[in-house]
Amino acid sequence: MTLIGGIDNATGEVLHALFREQEDTEGYFNLLQTIVSSHEIPMAIYHDGHTIFEPPYKENPSLEEQLSGEKKLTQFGRLLDELNITSIRSWSPQARGRIERLRGTFQDRLVSQLRLAGASTISQANQVLKDYLPVHNRKFAVPPAIPGPAFLKPGSDRRSKFCLKYTRTRRIG
Repeated sequence: MTLIGGIDNATGEVLHALFREQEDTEGYFNLLQTIVSSHEIPMAIYHDGHTIFEPPYKENPSLEEQLSGEKKLTQFGRLLDELNITSIRSWSPQARGRIERLRGTFQDRLVSQLRLAGASTISQANQVLKDYLPVHNRKFAVPPAIPGPAFLKPGSDRRSKFCLKYTRTRRIG
């Protein structure tokens, strides 16, 4: 199983997390959709540069991209763009400090909770996680240094953005 999650960088509150069979686009869509539904749209997302977030940086841009000056986006990158969420690639684990520390805490505490609950499937693990997160947030979250939300008000049509979209036209001879 793979655990994916999002944490508020100002408070340390885990906004949402879920177990998946693998790290995939659908999991990040589900993660962000839950965060948007419960907290509104985050202003920015720090990430590790996984190809779910952006195409490999070594990949040469196509001629179309060079002429238009626009970068190719992944499906998740397109979603961030449509929601006006700034995508920030961090080049080191230190730049993603809170989420990296959270992973260490989870490896210690959450693994123990999963063992105690006897969780052996993804659905059981997600139920343990759902019960554990409020306890974790009460213990580890702190008030922000500058009060006020760091979330954007969602637009009226955000539901239509949480889907896969293919914008390229294909000509068949």
